[in-house]
Amino acid sequence: MNMNSENIDVLGQLLGCYFHQDWPDEFENADQALQAIVEREPREQLIAGAKAIEALLEVERSEEDWRTIMTDKIGCYFDPESEGLTYAAWLRKVREAFRT
Repeated sequence: MNMNSENIDVLGQLLGCYFHQDWPDEFENADQALQAIVEREPREQLIAGAKAIEALLEVERSEEDWRTIMTDKIGCYFDPESEGLTYAAWLRKVREAFRT
């Protein structure tokens, strides 16, 4: 299981809806946006998001591949490099937040 449409849809609903192109206008930083997801979204959706991230992380990808997946397919416009992280490292952080 890796990048199927169900995983993309789940992450689009979670990450794409909060980290859209204008997300910095709504949130002070990425942690605040992530906290909003955790506080506002149903538990089942968060668990599905954590599983979708896990599936995506099963495949090694270049940062350019991650950037394409995150922006073009998921609609997530956060660049983890702005916090000194790779996409994989940031997604692991997001996965843990979704599990709590």
